[in-house]
Amino acid sequence: MPNSTEHRTEDLPFAAFLRVKGYSLVRVEKLHPNRTDSKRAWVFDLAPDEEQKVKLAFVTSDLLRFYHELIGLKKL
Repeated sequence: MPNSTEHRTEDLPFAAFLRVKGYSLVRVEKLHPNRTDSKRAWVFDLAPDEEQKVKLAFVTSDLLRFYHELIGLKKL
């Protein structure tokens, strides 16, 4: 990536977590630009030295627990 403070993720729950935590969304990238139902990647302004700390906060967060419960309920 051209800017070392950019972090790209295709993980929707993690992208939502970054938004909730106030990180700036730089851009959204379509993985298959010619398809209307294309998956997306989100690019955030996140310093490399913060990346591990934020990921650890995410995997221990209530947001991730909520997401997993939501997915589980959809499967019932």
